[in-house]
Amino acid sequence: MTCSCPKCHALIEVDLSQIPKDGTLRPCPECKGRFWINRESYARVALKKEGKTYCDKCGNELEHKIVCNECGVMYPDYYLVQASKPPRRQVEKPDLFSLSFTLQPATPTYSQTYTYMGAKESSGKSPKVLLKRVGLLALVVLLALGIAKLYHIKQVEKQYAKNYMRALYTIKTGTDLSLDTCAKISAEWKTKMDAGQNYAPRISADDESRLNKVKDAADRYLQYLNEPPKKFIDSKEKLVNLYGVYAKAHALAVAPTGSLPGFTTSTTNSQSEFNVAVKDLKGSLSPELSEELQVAKVIYKGLKNI
Repeated sequence: MTCSCPKCHALIEVDLSQIPKDGTLRPCPECKGRFWINRESYARVALKKEGKTYCDKCGNELEHKIVCNECGVMYPDYYLVQASKPPRRQVEKPDLFSLSFTLQPATPTYSQTYTYMGAKESSGKSPKVLLKRVGLLALVVLLALGIAKLYHIKQVEKQYAKNYMRALYTIKTGTDLSLDTCAKISAEWKTKMDAGQNYAPRISADDESRLNKVKDAADRYLQYLNEPPKKFIDSKEKLVNLYGVYAKAHALAVAPTGSLPGFTTSTTNSQSEFNVAVKDLKGSLSPELSEELQVAKVIYKGLKNI
């Protein structure tokens, strides 16, 4: 994980496997100061008063959000990095001596008085009234749980839609880059042949590195989409089909083989297959993904033609 020193803000690589369960003080290689780092549950984020938090899944800085922008995990546990070791947290315990329970002898009117934390209430109410109150309380609890679950589902769908557009953008960018590289190879190939020279088609190390970086990004974003919400399953399958077309174009650019006419034909076919797959994908988008696509077109210029 890469974090920043709370004192000098230098970037530091931390091996998370070396962080003990109760946390530890680590030295900064730049300013020689020591900073505190430990792993905490997301439930404690409300108690955090200082320091930065980093997702325990991917190491990305969380920025006080309920979702990790990098790996898409909801309510992630985190590593806390701050300048000094925090004071030992004390767990609040109830004061047992402040509780009292008094039972008065029964009277013909069945009136009993209970005292709890200084509050008094008559128990002369009928069992039906008490049952109604318990039922109403249970209904309120169930309603609150239902709203919380619905909110969680919406947040998961929203994050999935964002990752879907990131994957689509990298696939579109990778395809355009691969086909442009193929066109450059074809032009150079033809020039050499017209000059009567033997030519073994290949790409430069810089072009290959650029192509592979985009491919790695596309692979990573597709992994975030492994478990789509039910409404997005069909759109996920269309995106996987589009990725298959992109993978062929990538392989064609990285390792060009065969004859010039055959290579040129394969490049043209890849472009046609990609256009068909894009049209098929757009027809499968749910309303949520269609709305997110319009937002993504403003953010990612490469998606304007989709």
